[in-house]
Amino acid sequence: MSNQPPATDDRPGMYEVVTSQPPDLLATLRETSPGIADLIEQLERENSHDARVSGLRHIGALWYAQGGAAEVLTEVGLHLAARLRLSQGLVVSELLLAYGAAQEEQRTREWETRLLARATELNGLHRIISAANSTLDLDTSLQTVVETVAQVVGVEACSVYLYDKHRDELVLRAARGLNRAAIGQVVSRLGQGVTGWAAQLGHPVAVRDVWQEPRFNAEPQLGEEPFRSMLAVPIVLFNAERFQFSADKLQGVITVQTIGPREFTSEEISFVEVAAGELAFFIANAQLYQQTDERLHQKLRELTTLQQVSKSIAEQIGLPGVLSLIVEKAVELAQADRAAIFQMRDDGQLQLMATHGGQGDGVREFIIQTVRDSRPLAVMNAYQDARFPEMASVAAREGFHSLFCMPLRARERTIGGICLYKRQPHLFDYEQVRLLSTFADEAAIAIENARLYDESQRALAIKSALLQEMHHRVRNNLQTISALLAMQLRRLEPGSQGAKALRESAARIQSIAAIHNLLSREDVGVTTVNAVTRQVVESAQATLVNTEAPVRFAVMGDEVRVGSRDATVLALVINELVSNALSHGLAAEGGRIEIEATLQDGMVTVEVRDDGPRHPPPSRPTHSSGLGLQIIETLVHEDLHGTFRLERDEQQGWTRARVRFPQRMLSDGGDML
Repeated sequence: MSNQPPATDDRPGMYEVVTSQPPDLLATLRETSPGIADLIEQLERENSHDARVSGLRHIGALWYAQGGAAEVLTEVGLHLAARLRLSQGLVVSELLLAYGAAQEEQRTREWETRLLARATELNGLHRIISAANSTLDLDTSLQTVVETVAQVVGVEACSVYLYDKHRDELVLRAARGLNRAAIGQVVSRLGQGVTGWAAQLGHPVAVRDVWQEPRFNAEPQLGEEPFRSMLAVPIVLFNAERFQFSADKLQGVITVQTIGPREFTSEEISFVEVAAGELAFFIANAQLYQQTDERLHQKLRELTTLQQVSKSIAEQIGLPGVLSLIVEKAVELAQADRAAIFQMRDDGQLQLMATHGGQGDGVREFIIQTVRDSRPLAVMNAYQDARFPEMASVAAREGFHSLFCMPLRARERTIGGICLYKRQPHLFDYEQVRLLSTFADEAAIAIENARLYDESQRALAIKSALLQEMHHRVRNNLQTISALLAMQLRRLEPGSQGAKALRESAARIQSIAAIHNLLSREDVGVTTVNAVTRQVVESAQATLVNTEAPVRFAVMGDEVRVGSRDATVLALVINELVSNALSHGLAAEGGRIEIEATLQDGMVTVEVRDDGPRHPPPSRPTHSSGLGLQIIETLVHEDLHGTFRLERDEQQGWTRARVRFPQRMLSDGGDML
């Protein structure tokens, strides 16, 4: 066998491919890829097979990194195999394997980056949802949202605008990277600026350079001048009809901004959309909670006002005062401009009884039927209500636009109606109607009670006049009897027993007459112990006191009230005690009599005391039959249901007679209490 190397054959083998690559490969690659050209030169200088394979793999990976196509790399490999005197299959396979490995490695890195981004987004969404579920404070949660979105998306600024449906405008409520002092101050209209544009369209708007966008309006308060790119995503509360956007579903707009120009990726836009979706539900729930909380506080204020109104009405007694207070409080409770109360007369017609905030009863003919039927009447626009064409002229004359009438019912009958007037169009909703219905019930009861009170006062005045007239006539008759006894007394010897008996009888009759005289001037059925005592003392001074033995009287103690029946009995008792003191202890040279009344624990105590023990007895002892004490004991025990004690206080020098009985007054029905 020859040791000479085989002769070189320039013909292609079975698996060899003739390439059309230009012969000067290095010159061409040096112009397009100088790094690869350097690697080929190094590869040609290598003699080791393994080093050449490693170099081929390096070239394949670098080719992919520089964005070269696999087809062109195959052409390069075919030409390179000829330069390196290696098999075309080996060179091409190593290049393509390295190219594919670099491609897979790049894809793996991209997937890892995407997974990390998704994990960051999920973590951000978790923080957003946690913030939404952890508190119902809308401002706190919105601030957490802007902080999280800015961190996840990697932007310098983020803000949230909420949509005010009543004013049809967007209001800044949270911001990061912008001037937070502008929160609540910056307002944007729908269609105005990039933010308003996204709100109007109902889908995201991404702007790479806002300074090139004619719709962009820089807000000086926010300090937006350094920012270039902007992404505005509407916060929309979608329902089952997800893709049908309307302004009533708009909750606000969330925006992100960067200092440099930036193309926002679809993944970033999708994340902000998801965050906006979560935020939409939270805003809706927070607004519902706020509305519910406001309604509860409003209801509490209404109930408190209703309680205060009911208390104020209950404290009034007279009908005019009650009516005036009801119309005044009705205006306050219903936040109306005017209120009026109409009374149902016996003939079925309505009469204006009280008004507050204006004058006029022009609506009387329009509300009479609804009051008769005991049902409320609501007129939202008095100028266009087809039921009452004539009401427009009344409304223009009296200055109202809306009217609400509520019947007043008490004791299963309609007693009238209360009308509320508004100068602006107003619809009284269900809650207001319920509140006003409760108020109307309270007002009706108060009006009926005041009416009954006025009737009872009138009846009491009539009864008082009748009783005073009765007392006056009884007094006149008793005085006639006393005059007859006085005439008979003049026919008898002054010192005889008959004259004494007539004087005592006349004194008793005068005491009873004095009480009837007192009751004819006092309140019906009521007087005081001191008033009774003074009447008895005046009578005793006129008929029983001897001028040769003067007696000083003193009336003292509490103003204790007693009924007419007890007053009559008490007058007889005091008269007998005074007569007994004058006849026995003070007959010789006179002295002092004190009468004191006290009230303790519902018991009345009347003490009649004289200083008889300090004076000498009369020269001729007077004869006593004991009738006076018998009369006293009988009246105290059987009529006053009390006790009587007579005692002599030698140490103090007084004779004390003490009467004690329970205090009793007349009830409204005339019975003793």
